[in-house]
Amino acid sequence: MAKIQNNSMAMVATVALVGVFASIIGLFDPSTCVDVQTEGWTSCESIARDRQIGSWVLLSLSLLGFGVSFVRRKKRK
Repeated sequence: MAKIQNNSMAMVATVALVGVFASIIGLFDPSTCVDVQTEGWTSCESIARDRQIGSWVLLSLSLLGFGVSFVRRKKRK
């Protein structure tokens, strides 16, 4: 019977990768924003920049998680 193990880093990486895909699906284009910004609201460019930074952070977290998972698996063997 196969031994079932908990691989937390792989789970974190998978969730981060799903976040990247969600960010791609919900692409925010600042050129489609309203030209007139209301005082006190965040600008469309700022929202787009923050989402892009978040996507890169999630992608790097995913790569790190899968990398750690694979290294741990190789060490055990």
